[in-house]
Amino acid sequence: MAEKPASNAAAANGPGEDPSRLREWVTSTILIVFTIAVGLLCVLLLSCTLTQTRMSSIVIDGVNLNIWKLDDVRLQWSGIREELQNQSDALADAQEALNEATKSSAPFDIKYRQARTELDARLQAFIARVSEFDAKSAAAMHDEGPVERVNRIEASKDDLLKTHPEMQSLVDDIVKKGEAYKPIDLERIKVTRELDAKKKQVAELQARLASLRTSLDGLFAQFSTKPLDSPTRTRVENALFELHAGRFLSNLIRALILTPPDILTLGLVIMMGVLGSALQMTHALFKHNRIERAGAYFLRLSVGAITALVIFIVAKAGVPVIADASRLGGDAPINPYFVSFLAIISGLMSENAILSVQTQGARFFAQETPPDQLRWARSNLREAFAKANRNPDNVKRLLNVEDGQFEAWVSGKEPMPGSAQTMIAGVLEMPRRDLFTDMPPEDAKETGEKA
Repeated sequence: MAEKPASNAAAANGPGEDPSRLREWVTSTILIVFTIAVGLLCVLLLSCTLTQTRMSSIVIDGVNLNIWKLDDVRLQWSGIREELQNQSDALADAQEALNEATKSSAPFDIKYRQARTELDARLQAFIARVSEFDAKSAAAMHDEGPVERVNRIEASKDDLLKTHPEMQSLVDDIVKKGEAYKPIDLERIKVTRELDAKKKQVAELQARLASLRTSLDGLFAQFSTKPLDSPTRTRVENALFELHAGRFLSNLIRALILTPPDILTLGLVIMMGVLGSALQMTHALFKHNRIERAGAYFLRLSVGAITALVIFIVAKAGVPVIADASRLGGDAPINPYFVSFLAIISGLMSENAILSVQTQGARFFAQETPPDQLRWARSNLREAFAKANRNPDNVKRLLNVEDGQFEAWVSGKEPMPGSAQTMIAGVLEMPRRDLFTDMPPEDAKETGEKA
């Protein structure tokens, strides 16, 4: 049986058993996951920077709001707000309980009023009859309640009936109705006490809520000596709501928002630089199928982060390494989007960014030197090029000069700048003094005299 080709065998084994395919798959997966994770972290830092900038832009009495003072007020505000919520819930429950108690006492009120009306009618008749012969006792009963009147009548009925037996039926009716009324009156007292207690609780909760609202208004007095106008107070309250949260992620976001602005901005710059380098590595992997060692990836990420930081510092110093350095220079307000863009392209194009910084640094540290000493070739240098087996056209391309200019230099007809002298001497491996002279040739002298 014929053996299968190696390629068919590798295909039959599948990509999972091909070391190169497996390495490519693992590398691409790690790069994708890492890039997404860095991107999410950059989103978090950028959103916190924007939030901090927005909160700090609130102006009260001509002064920008201090975010740390705002957080200190938030701690007091959250406590009062939580207490307000608790008291509001308690007030709602108390009012509901009062409504239920009032509603449930309605049938009893009907029963009580009916019993009280019947008893009061008999008692009024009794008082009117007694006032005819005992005005003092009748007057005393005017200030008593129904139960006290019934008790008085029960206590004095024997003596009363001895002198006035005609009141027997009235007294017996009052005593009978009084016995039926007494438990109803006891129930009335109980119901009334419960209703009064619930009303008192509602009143106390309402007073507590009013006190808490006064305390809440007093918190905003810390921002200004004058009462805050409605739009400003609303903006401050919105900022307090943004800072107020209880979950882990929200606590992390609040901690980032309260980070000093410079530290937060530099952290954003570094992470955006890492993101730019991650994008560069991912692009190289999928575009050119280029896989590098782990150390190379780590080095590239580090270079991207440091490059972004250096570019930001240079731009902040006002050195024109970008199109508009004034957007970051000095104490100008920082645009987080522009900072992020600058950091991403610094990490994505770290080589170009480093070259730009080097160019600006060379200009900054360049010392004032006298202009190059112009010298003439002692003889036609093409002979020297031929002896050294060197091609003068290569030097011409490096110097980036026209053919006529280069020919005038090597033939000694025109003086040559110092940089060209150094390059030609290095290519020919000869001292400059053996190749060039300060004295112009005779034809150059004559040309100068005629001119």
